[in-house]
Amino acid sequence: MAASLRSAITTGLAIAMISSGAEAMPRLANPQAAVPAKPAARMLEADPQPTPIGYVMFCMTYAGQCKRVAGGKRVTLNDRTWNLISNVNKEVNDRIAPDAQKGTFDWSLTATSGNCNDYAIQKRDELIRRGVSPAALSLSAVVTPGNQGHLILTIRTDRGDFVLDNLRNSIVAWNRTGYRWVSVQSSNNPNEWVKVVSES
Repeated sequence: MAASLRSAITTGLAIAMISSGAEAMPRLANPQAAVPAKPAARMLEADPQPTPIGYVMFCMTYAGQCKRVAGGKRVTLNDRTWNLISNVNKEVNDRIAPDAQKGTFDWSLTATSGNCNDYAIQKRDELIRRGVSPAALSLSAVVTPGNQGHLILTIRTDRGDFVLDNLRNSIVAWNRTGYRWVSVQSSNNPNEWVKVVSES
């Protein structure tokens, strides 16, 4: 872990992003009541990417959040798990007040005001607490249509991969967000970040 963190610090400086003026944008739509009839595409992992420096610093503070653990890499999507995902997304969106002035690298699991980083890590933590396998969850660095760095959480399911986002209360397929994807945590190791492509 120490070696991978040192390597990540070196390469991560090149991707010192994930600020977010993006968290000040209006939030879209309420959660859907039922599992989508149409499955989402799956993310296919591709080339290794630099680890965001904010994540490296997060791991220094919350080492337990960055351990490689065994577990299912996909969640079975049914009404119960869909409601869980939707509720956690909205609950965390509601409990954190947007703070456009917060620093890029201070990712906090206890913040009550913050930016996209805080929303994403708190959603991941909350889902793990409620029984979702960490291997099914990936923090994901994207760029919004307004060209702003943004951090979101993706969840891998047996019906494709979906996004939990502080800019919308609805859960959407990862390839239907309108974002440009930079990198995501690998399902094999949370400390490795990769580029992703769609299966279709």
